[in-house]
Amino acid sequence: MRKMELSTHLSFSIAVGLVFFGKPEIALLMGLGALMPDLDREYWFMPWKWYRDEQYHRALFHNVFLMAIAYIVNPFISLGMLLHVFQDSFTTVRDRGVEIFYPFTRLVKRGWLNGNYVEDEHPPEEHVFFYQEDVLGLVNDADPDLREEGSRPVPWRRIYGFALNGRLIDHWFLFGSLSLIGVWLSANWPMNLQSMSSYMAGETTWIVGYVAIALIFISGDLDRHDQYPAYPKLTPIKYPLIVVGLMALSFWIYLNLDRIVINVSVASQYFLLYVVSAFLIAITGAIVLYLEIGSRKNAIV
Repeated sequence: MRKMELSTHLSFSIAVGLVFFGKPEIALLMGLGALMPDLDREYWFMPWKWYRDEQYHRALFHNVFLMAIAYIVNPFISLGMLLHVFQDSFTTVRDRGVEIFYPFTRLVKRGWLNGNYVEDEHPPEEHVFFYQEDVLGLVNDADPDLREEGSRPVPWRRIYGFALNGRLIDHWFLFGSLSLIGVWLSANWPMNLQSMSSYMAGETTWIVGYVAIALIFISGDLDRHDQYPAYPKLTPIKYPLIVVGLMALSFWIYLNLDRIVINVSVASQYFLLYVVSAFLIAITGAIVLYLEIGSRKNAIV
């Protein structure tokens, strides 16, 4: 498949929210979170050379650490981001998968095997290698904003799936999610429909969040590094659009400030637990690497 569409991510997260939680307010928050990871595309507000050299799409906003930060703001926004990344992880090397442990995955610079599956030279100062590197033939056939520059592939840092089949998986997620939403609305007719419509009409906070994200996306799509502008005459309005979008996002944060403060307060009570957990994970990783390296002084991970 090519990349997942925003409509697919949005409908899937809303469907999961309705089916598992049964509350429109939760489902809409999850949908909002599902839109956020793709803000790391090669839009005009992202430095072009920085992106071209390092391929930050599917990495910068597609990782567990950003989800953890979002969790403090709102757990359901974080869950929506997780569902977005879960769907992207179905994509193949050509579609670049997801780099879910960015930025730590960038610590590995070399692969044990090169793009031709031949053992590469191992500089004596480097000790940790990925087992192989991305296959250039597939990577060079990726979407323009996901291709690598140069003749040498980078280490295989990402999680890849099986979905190299046109748009079948994308459409399966989209229409399956829309079907689930329809089933939820009709399951307790007309109570669920009334619940959804009354919340959407009575609580306007969600509208501000969606409008903010939509304006930022539209601003970015008016001028992308990886394609020619679809509407060149509209390109100049990208600046006021992103300004208004960021202002709307700030206003949405202000409207939800009380909830955010409560979430941060609860998280701060478990700060020591977070520190200890991070320490244990680091120690475990170090032990695993030491056991793998052994006397060979280099490791394949």
